[in-house]
Amino acid sequence: MSLPIVPERPDDEAWDVVVVGAGMGGGTLGFALAQRGFRVLFLERGLYLFGDHDRGTGSLDSTPEDPDGRMRRGYWPHPIKGRSSFGPVEFFGPFGAGTGGSSSVYAAQLERMRPADFEPRRHHPTATDSTLPEHWPISYDELLPYYRRAETLYDVCGTDDPLQPDPEAPVRPPPPMSERDAFVFDALRASDLNPYRAHVGSRFVPGCVGCGGALCPKSCKADSGRVCVVPAVTSHGARILPSCEVLRIEATASRAERVVCRVQGREISVTGKVIVLAAGALMTPTLLLRSQSSIWPDGLANRSGRVGRNLMMHTSDQLAIRPSKTLPAEGPQKAISLNDFYLRNGRKLGNLQSMGVPVSAGVISEYLKQRAQKDPKWYLQMGRLGRKVASTVGAAIFGQSVVMASIVEDLPYHENRVVLDASSPNGMRFEYTYPAELRERNQLFRDELQKAVSKHLTALTLSGENNLNFGHVCGTCRAGEDPTTSVVDRDGRCHELENLFIADSSYFPSAGGINPSLTIAANALRIADRIASSLA
Repeated sequence: MSLPIVPERPDDEAWDVVVVGAGMGGGTLGFALAQRGFRVLFLERGLYLFGDHDRGTGSLDSTPEDPDGRMRRGYWPHPIKGRSSFGPVEFFGPFGAGTGGSSSVYAAQLERMRPADFEPRRHHPTATDSTLPEHWPISYDELLPYYRRAETLYDVCGTDDPLQPDPEAPVRPPPPMSERDAFVFDALRASDLNPYRAHVGSRFVPGCVGCGGALCPKSCKADSGRVCVVPAVTSHGARILPSCEVLRIEATASRAERVVCRVQGREISVTGKVIVLAAGALMTPTLLLRSQSSIWPDGLANRSGRVGRNLMMHTSDQLAIRPSKTLPAEGPQKAISLNDFYLRNGRKLGNLQSMGVPVSAGVISEYLKQRAQKDPKWYLQMGRLGRKVASTVGAAIFGQSVVMASIVEDLPYHENRVVLDASSPNGMRFEYTYPAELRERNQLFRDELQKAVSKHLTALTLSGENNLNFGHVCGTCRAGEDPTTSVVDRDGRCHELENLFIADSSYFPSAGGINPSLTIAANALRIADRIASSLA
């Protein structure tokens, strides 16, 4: 790639910070450090998705399945392999590759965790076999100024959550809702709930389709590629190596020395004063486990044995919320959010939000294809013709509905994990047992929602028994104060290595009940401050 932002000999240059991954964590952190004058190099598995790159139409009608086609559309190129309580699977997950990482194809819901999330054990006293800690190594109040910085950076719009108001939140007013969504919003209020306008990183330019699940072609959606990586490399002197596959990290007993990677068929090593892993909660632990040596026989930074452990995902039911009359639906698709079920009658559940996609035959067909890939039950293996019929009928039945999704907190368990697997194209697989307590909390959420809205709205659950949300993977390199039970300290630094940091959702000691993206960005800004101090 003949771009001035790509160094010709990256292995011959001295970098202050080498960042593995240009997604929400890596992109945000790298931008913050490049702004301060540090020499930053991004190593990115995918393509540079800006400049003259064709970003498509923003629709979710279909996704390619060949690796090159997927990379051009910003998707991770290979299927994810694993086993859950529902059986073995190998499917294309909702993960991104390229400048922006998974944020390139997210729906841009940028919500804060709540203070209760930072004291997780207190709210799940009966989950005695979970590895939930008593508290995070940082508090909500510590993260609050970084939440505000991230909301400004990502140009978040929305309205105050009545259950957690913040008069100092730098959140822009949202555009008007569609008549349909306004009706549903008022009906939720009439049900004694507290809806608010969803916090979304989007400008909602004319013709905006939300781009949930796809690249945004209009410079509308605030993904970390557009917001952070592009200005970092074009205005602040950072550089990027796209199409760069990181193979391993070589380290002494106390320092990460070099990152070994493959670029255009050539193996090279790059060095930096600080190395930051932000490849996501599946690939960051994979990279550490793969970086075995005589000094690190169980994998780099893994003396605790916790690298890859405590895998969490969230669960999400898709719900069709049907108003009692037909109304125009033109307007932002990501419109409504509420947290009345976050803490409900002494139980901690999670958030309810608009999914951010229109109900069309194309969208339903793509959804069914993805469900069929990750759920081995026969009734989802309906084939192309079956999907076409179901999609056409579904669009006719549910076209006037607001599709909403629950985000239910998943708890960490020691045996839920990422492991190396040479038979997988990604070199890893996941192992996940669906806990009985999670199934019970999901049913409680459904029951509480039905009970609350039954007088004013019809809520129909569309998802099946396997409602794992693979777009919200976290927890596999958890932060903590005790090096024997965690991988990184409060500032994201690996306990045994003075210059190796983690700045993605692997850090999370617990999952909370909300989208992780804003917390990843806020924590990355906080970790960037720590790194800047160490380099000063």
